[in-house]
Amino acid sequence: MINVSPRANTSEPVSLIMVAFNEEETIESEVLSFHRAIVERLPGSEFIVAEDGSRDRTPEILRDLVERVGIIYLTSKERKGYKRALLDAVLSARNPYIFFSDSGGKHHPEEFWKLYARRRDYDLVVGRKTDRKDQLYRQWLTWSYNFALRTYFGFPEIRDADSGFRLFNRAVVDAVLRRNLICRNLIASEIALRTIASGLRYGEVEVSYNQRAGVSRGLPPAKIPGVIAGAFRAMIALRAEFRGSPDKMPARQV
Repeated sequence: MINVSPRANTSEPVSLIMVAFNEEETIESEVLSFHRAIVERLPGSEFIVAEDGSRDRTPEILRDLVERVGIIYLTSKERKGYKRALLDAVLSARNPYIFFSDSGGKHHPEEFWKLYARRRDYDLVVGRKTDRKDQLYRQWLTWSYNFALRTYFGFPEIRDADSGFRLFNRAVVDAVLRRNLICRNLIASEIALRTIASGLRYGEVEVSYNQRAGVSRGLPPAKIPGVIAGAFRAMIALRAEFRGSPDKMPARQV
């Protein structure tokens, strides 16, 4: 158990967001643990779960949690995809700070307080994954990808741009998330890059990470080549946009 003590000033509520798809094995315990660690300790906070067309018992479990702990349950009969489900949840949030965590038991809810303690220092603060026990090829991909982002964009503060554990304020929502984002798979990275390019404050703090057993649902090996190709196209388009290049690529889904 990781214990992270919150600072004395914990009066600012957050909107906690998760995206869930076929998470019947972990979603109940995960929602309850995050609710206890955060929502119950920050009066006025809300917990939004965007359920994206699950085919298992996830919807049934979440409907029960609406009654038990008062989560806000956003659902769709058809799959929206991770990106649309996340953005719909963010735009429905009502509090000054929005905290997002990947589902699937990857993160410890108590480590939210590490990010919350830096909420006045950064507009977007990201949990940089450490002590990783997942496959070596995934660790290598993360390091290589973030090295490419630092080098190509000249943003030295980036070490884990695509981390799914982050806290941000309304400035990020207004300047970044209301835009027509172009990335399909690496939306978290695009949000980080656009935050820095907009002149907003970006920072990272170290958090622990538990990769679920088995093949990754978000990035299975068969999907990696296409994601890498899309990432390169997105990097070219975004750098051209940031630099105001007259020959920049048109905004499109990549």
